Order: sequence, then structure tokens, then C-alpha cells
Amino acid sequence: MSETWRNIEVSIDDPEIKEIDQFEKQLGKLSENVVKIRALITRFEVCHFKYLLHLNYIKDSIKVLNPAMEPDIIGSNHIKEGKDAWRRDSTGRSAIGQQYLNAIRQWLEETKPTDDPNERDEKLEKQISRWLGTKNRDRERLVKLLVARLTWDWKSLEELQEHKKFKEVEYQILRTDICHYHFPQNLDLLIRGIGNLAPATGFAGCGSFDPERKEIIEEEFANLKDQIKLLINNPAKDLKSLIKTWLLACLAKTIKEQVNLTKPMVRLTNSLS
Repeated sequence: MSETWRNIEVSIDDPEIKEIDQFEKQLGKLSENVVKIRALITRFEVCHFKYLLHLNYIKDSIKVLNPAMEPDIIGSNHIKEGKDAWRRDSTGRSAIGQQYLNAIRQWLEETKPTDDPNERDEKLEKQISRWLGTKNRDRERLVKLLVARLTWDWKSLEELQEHKKFKEVEYQILRTDICHYHFPQNLDLLIRGIGNLAPATGFAGCGSFDPERKEIIEEEFANLKDQIKLLINNPAKDLKSLIKTWLLACLAKTIKEQVNLTKPMVRLTNSLS
């Protein structure tokens, strides 16, 4: 399956994706702006704490076929970008993430406490130390796996997985990030789970959604389908409207799969004629 669909999990033989991809092939070479809008859709995650803002950016971009933001801006202030990335983040989320990361690394004895009071939370450090408990091989490996996930160190992430006794804990670690709407509660639960060498109860990680989000996305999906139908049925459609049709279909399919909606997509077959 194309890399552009990497933010959803569906079969390679999914008929709706096949139809959308076939529609794309008939559009010819796409402009740089259109490619960027498609990249924004690929970066969209319903579990992101800014998901509604990102969704509106994408919809606004499709209306004018001009990206409302650069795709690479998303996540540019994430702690994966280095220990000073939090200083550029106006939400305060990366600062909290860096404090957790520093505390976890101190438990591993990889780093010494920083002198910058903005980068550390001594109460949090003591709490995490209590949650994790005494060091042993399994806890250390799982904590290192968590550090790799929080910093997007994909090489270490692959090397540290064992897929054996603690595979459920490993899976929860793989679904942990500071951009999730349930952060830092999900991270607290996970750290306790690592300390207990057991999966965390009540954990919500990457790819999850709550009832409110599903309800909002269901309404958005219905609205996108209506827009697609209007464009398809317009006898005066031109290349721009066809590109908008394709982008709206990409967005609709993405959000549909991310919250497990069962209603079908609008058929695109013969809409190019």
C-alpha cells in the first residue's frame, strides 16, 4: 500500500483505497501544493490533542488547493527534536514531556539532574522512581524502549523489542506519545505498568478515540461525503474540482478508518467522465 496511507490500518486489498488510488492516477502530475495537502492528510491523527485544528487546516487547504500549513511544521516542537525543542512549544506539552523524559533517564542513570528548573520536576522524579521500583533486566529494557518511543528512535525501538513475555507492555509502549489527547495520564499508567511488569489497566494510546471524538468524526465524515457527491454530480467539473474530489475522498477514508466507521464511501467510479 502507498506510503500516503500509513496513518490507517487496512488491508492492501481494501476496495475503497484501490478506487481512490485509481482515481489519483487519472489526475496526472500533481502540483507541489496538492502533494503537501495530501501529506497533511497523511499526518492527521484523530488521537492528536490538536486533531480538530488540524482537520480544519486540511479542509481549508482543500477549498483553495493551497496548504494552510507546511506538513513538516506538525511535530517540529516535539521532544524527538532534541532536549531544547520544548522551548519553542507554546502549548507547554513538550515541556512536560521533557520533564518525564529527564526523570525516566535519571532512573536509568543515563543522565544527571539538570540545573534548569524548567526542565525538571523533582516531585515527578521521585514519583516515577517509586512507580518503577528496583532495577532489573526487564524493567530497564522496557524503560529504554519507552525512551526510544518518546524520542522516535526507531532503530533502538526495533532492537529493544523481544515480542515474548512482556509483549502486551511493549505494545502499549509503542502506542505512547506526548501528542496523545490522554497525555500525561496514559504515560503515568504505562510507567506504573512497567514497574509492575504488567500491562496498564485503562490505558489509552495512539490510535485510540473516545465517544466524543467518534461522534464528531462521524458528522465530519457525512459532511465530506455530501461535498464529494456535489462535486461528482456537477456537470461543469474541471481538473481542480476533480483534485478536490480526490483529496476529500482521501480525508474521508482516513477519518473513517481511524474511528472504525462502517458506512461506505461515495463511489468515485466513472466520475472522471
